[in-house]
Amino acid sequence: MEWYSVKDEAEQTRLLAAWPDAPLTNLEACGMLLDVAREQVLAYAPAPTGGVVVEDGYITPATTTPTRYVYAQLQQAINLWNAGRVSSTGDIGGEGFSFTPRPLDKTIKGIIRPVDGKPHVL
Repeated sequence: MEWYSVKDEAEQTRLLAAWPDAPLTNLEACGMLLDVAREQVLAYAPAPTGGVVVEDGYITPATTTPTRYVYAQLQQAINLWNAGRVSSTGDIGGEGFSFTPRPLDKTIKGIIRPVDGKPHVL
């Protein structure tokens, strides 16, 4: 699975298909959101066991990027975008509906590192 980016028209179309509200009016800012989200996913992800590849300055697994990492990148980019649009009270929304975004929240962490149901003993 390929990471999301805005490097060309095909990638922008792919991004819009997954995130219709992606801020493509500012490609630089949108690209930064995707890059930061990718960095955060890789920083939280377990260390790769089958070797690594340095690509675009990122250390990534030598094997195919897990689909869950790419999905987490997309969800994290959306969270980052929403976090940048919050009101002074920390809420997004109107008409009686609001929520407070939390970057790299526990849902995204669970996507990156699924719970295996095994007890973890120190």
